[in-house]
Amino acid sequence: MTQTLVGEQLTDAISAAMVDLYAEFYEHDRTTATTYINDNVVVCVLEDILTLGEADQISDGQSAEVIDGRVAFQEGIEDEFTAAVERLTNRSVTAFLSANQTTPGVACELFFLAAPPRIKIPV
Repeated sequence: MTQTLVGEQLTDAISAAMVDLYAEFYEHDRTTATTYINDNVVVCVLEDILTLGEADQISDGQSAEVIDGRVAFQEGIEDEFTAAVERLTNRSVTAFLSANQTTPGVACELFFLAAPPRIKIPV
């Protein structure tokens, strides 16, 4: 039987999953994350997201190219991010948004969850 995580255990688990995915796909382990949940919305704020190559591009005035590359990349791996949140929350993700900022190097992963199943209380 799968244990249902709640509260800080759940937000910490989502943060860890997002950091792991960033490490896997962006090939660096400096990223940190903080996750917030309010009803049907999960917000994960990630810091120190930039690769060394992206930092070099930004120094060369190519911030727009970095953002374009991240947007394209996030669209390609949306399923992995969504699957992690669905697995941890035991709820379906109905929408996923990703936003990145180059200065400072931060990102926001935003997940909209389906309503939780209604619990029938015997009368």
